[in-house]
Amino acid sequence: MDKTKKTSNTEYLILEAAKTIFTKKGLEGARMQEIADEAGINKALLHYYFRSKEKLFEQIFEKALREIFDTINASIHQEQDIYAFIAIFTKKYMHIIRENTFIPNFILNEINRNPERIHNLVRFIQLDKPAFMQMVEKNIQEGKMTRVAPEHLLIDLLGMSIFPIVARPLVHSYLFNEDEASYQRFLDERAAHIVSFFKIVLNPKSKENNHE
Repeated sequence: MDKTKKTSNTEYLILEAAKTIFTKKGLEGARMQEIADEAGINKALLHYYFRSKEKLFEQIFEKALREIFDTINASIHQEQDIYAFIAIFTKKYMHIIRENTFIPNFILNEINRNPERIHNLVRFIQLDKPAFMQMVEKNIQEGKMTRVAPEHLLIDLLGMSIFPIVARPLVHSYLFNEDEASYQRFLDERAAHIVSFFKIVLNPKSKENNHE
């Protein structure tokens, strides 16, 4: 195995191990030794690749957000229909968050505990806001949706997608009696439900939207 391939494999093992530990214990509770043990390497080698758990977390966080927003931005330009966009957004967003469940909880905790850190991480959010707003306006003008502020629509999408994952202990216990298969099936169905929901809510012919 050449050195480049070995380095790539080692980094992959570290990143996967880190995601496992961060998911279980969060950023503050995680220890570099635990990550090294999970990856099957010694701590010195872990520090060779990543100087601190913060640097390691930042790389995972950045990769996840870039993957999310690259897909979202592509869907804004390629799929101008608002409902096609919502379908792509929810499916991709929920997939990434399910793979990195520590991220939303980290953000919620750090907003109150360490807002400066969140401010630094915001630079990874690369949503093409002008294109998004133009897409929303275009769909309004074409009569595909009722008038709604793009900011509200975006927050609605984020909230509906992320809440079942952030509130897993409540949803998993109260709605599904700790049945993991039922909970995962619920998440699998969630994206399609959100699309159906917005097709009703945003329907310009709805009596509620037209205040009839």
